[in-house]
Amino acid sequence: MRRTFLSWALWGLFALTISPLFIARSQESHSKPKNEESAIRSLMSDWITSYNDLDAKRLAALEVPNVEVVDRFGDLHQPTGRTENEKLWSDTFDVISPSTKPPKTSIDHIRFLGPDVAVVQMSWQFASGILLTDGSRIPPYSQIDIFVLTKSQSEWRVAAHYILGKKASLF
Repeated sequence: MRRTFLSWALWGLFALTISPLFIARSQESHSKPKNEESAIRSLMSDWITSYNDLDAKRLAALEVPNVEVVDRFGDLHQPTGRTENEKLWSDTFDVISPSTKPPKTSIDHIRFLGPDVAVVQMSWQFASGILLTDGSRIPPYSQIDIFVLTKSQSEWRVAAHYILGKKASLF
């Protein structure tokens, strides 16, 4: 009887000793995605601000140098470095009037594919369209954008950006 009691007491002591480790690990695994999601939301907020400010240099800095972009016309762009990526955005922004109203945006979904890879689906609504520098206007429209993000040296960056039609969605 005493031996049974000691056996159970040892198991109880063992459980009390290791349970905080499991609880801490469990909390860490649950808090890490929240921290990572917060970092991704911050990156996307910076990306949207840079886009709205027509700031090609800042936008390119938020992307990996060899980012892959499929524009709203379905054309693939694969710059081979940060300078070429910045030029891609600069050329795009050269035709957009600075007085264009910013689009309404929302993050629809974030999905982690691994600890260093995430997919973000965003909705964009250009309620006033886009005013161009030549005075013409792209009519109002909305779109879904898919961003593939990678994390390197504890920083998230946009690795790919695909612009889809309004009805398209990955999630």
